[in-house]
Amino acid sequence: MHPLDYAMQIEQEGKAFYLKQASMMEDSGFREVFERLAEEEEKHYQLLKGIKGSGLYETVASTTVERAKELFSNSIKNPSYIAIYEQAIEFEEKSLDLYRKMAQEAFSEREREAFLFLEREEEGHRALLMRTLQWLKSPEEQYPYL
Repeated sequence: MHPLDYAMQIEQEGKAFYLKQASMMEDSGFREVFERLAEEEEKHYQLLKGIKGSGLYETVASTTVERAKELFSNSIKNPSYIAIYEQAIEFEEKSLDLYRKMAQEAFSEREREAFLFLEREEEGHRALLMRTLQWLKSPEEQYPYL
């Protein structure tokens, strides 16, 4: 399988994963984070599809991390979400490793640049998920005024 095809498959799986997690969230803030991550995975898929089709692409950085700060100000602590966030972090870490490797093995400079962009995007997702997980585990440390 061509690396671009594999990366496109991974992005589609990521989108499906995040939509499934969103559907299980009772809290709207947590649900919105997963919905936004699914949207970003779709953007990544379209980026890869564009590269495969024409070699032309436009990278647009994520805004989900900034939005998440607003979402969690009124969220409740829900221990059942911890396992979901741990699984999401694991997914992002695998994507990071994949894109790092694909950048090293890219067939062209454009592919390499795209894979490095996606690696940075997935790192942002991982960081967001890790901060959220920390908040879930101990909100009093993250927000002492709660």
